[in-house]
Amino acid sequence: MKTEEIKDEWPHLEENDPPLDLTRENAAFERERARLVRDHLGHLALIHGDDVIGAYATFDEAFTEGVRRFGYVRFICRPITEKDEPEFVPYIDINHPSVRRID
Repeated sequence: MKTEEIKDEWPHLEENDPPLDLTRENAAFERERARLVRDHLGHLALIHGDDVIGAYATFDEAFTEGVRRFGYVRFICRPITEKDEPEFVPYIDINHPSVRRID
């Protein structure tokens, strides 16, 4: 069985591209969530692949450290919260093909 290679380059998404698959990064965050919440609640976690690199007070600090350590490759900066909050989308285009009416 061939292991799927994870692309590490900086992502370039176009308007209609599907979202990135962040399962590796999310799994790394979930493994470390209890410790991060205990020690760094409200900060941002810098995550590269399967590793939580550290916690930073601001996005600028996290992003700068990510670029300094890895260059312009794929990494994420995720808020450290006790639980995931649903994303709020305030405005929606009801004519967009991804939206359908539920009666």
